[in-house]
Amino acid sequence: MSTDTHAGQSSTNKTIIIGLSGPSSSGKTTLARLLRPIFAVDDKIRTFIVHEDDFYRPDDQIPVVRTKKGDLVQDWDTIGAIDVDFLSSALAYVREHGTLPPRLRSKEDQNEAKDPGVAQDLIQKIAEEVNRRLKQTLLKDEAKGNVTIAFLEGFLLFAPPASENPGHVLRHVHDNIHLHIFLSAPYDTVKSRREARSGYVTIGPAPTPAAERENSEEKDNIPHKGPSSTVDLEKEDDSEPQSFWTDPPGYVDDIVWPRYVQDHAWLLAAEDDEMGGQSLADRYAASPRKTDDELLRLAGQAVNIRSDAGVVVAPGKGEKPMSEILRWAVDEILNYLKA
Repeated sequence: MSTDTHAGQSSTNKTIIIGLSGPSSSGKTTLARLLRPIFAVDDKIRTFIVHEDDFYRPDDQIPVVRTKKGDLVQDWDTIGAIDVDFLSSALAYVREHGTLPPRLRSKEDQNEAKDPGVAQDLIQKIAEEVNRRLKQTLLKDEAKGNVTIAFLEGFLLFAPPASENPGHVLRHVHDNIHLHIFLSAPYDTVKSRREARSGYVTIGPAPTPAAERENSEEKDNIPHKGPSSTVDLEKEDDSEPQSFWTDPPGYVDDIVWPRYVQDHAWLLAAEDDEMGGQSLADRYAASPRKTDDELLRLAGQAVNIRSDAGVVVAPGKGEKPMSEILRWAVDEILNYLKA
């Protein structure tokens, strides 16, 4: 387990951030909500969830793009929609203090919670096993301090290896995460699950208009530099949700899936490569004619993931039930904690 210590914590206290990422509707939030109580097995362990969706920019600062049909729509699935500075600062606060900053009152937790698809008796059985194993390792020494485990879930959290892209827009977010877990999901699953959702609570427009929005139509490519974050982490957010977003028709095919493939090209392997093969980005760069359609063709179902990028990938390429993914994730986290 990491031995980092930070100001604001006892030298014997530890804070671990577990990152859970993957495409929309891959089960990230469900898995985080299952893991949080399972690892809260002792009063020496504190657990909570950090939702990337709570770091969206105000509604009137979300990038606008043109679909293939020529319609202008907001793009909620690009990094330009996320206040990366706010997210990075919040993660640094979590690592330093072992708690959520007072500012972070979750809007995501006001969205509907789905049935996790895991029997309660299995959850209880896994929790008992976690309790037993942690008492043999992490909790064995009574002199050790408290442990905080924060489960960070979101669709854009990880960056390529620093040797490949040291200045990636998510570098500071990635580096604040201790264990990087990725849940892949095929196109068919993403499409059916996303289109079945009723919508999302949002924070409404900014209280004051931006002087000039740089994230307007066709100007939201990575790296995106939106308005600088001025969020005061120590000040509680007492504002109420002001809006509700519903995906327009065709949104998955026009926005969600292409964005996922483009933003994760460094992590995805081409459809005809084996696991750990050449990255989709490298294959794409080698193509004499680079088009978005070609990138999507190379990606296929986008479930072949590199094994050499410092990211732990869930088994089954998005086809295994949540009960099996839960067991796998628990083992990965336990193995990390005892390292």
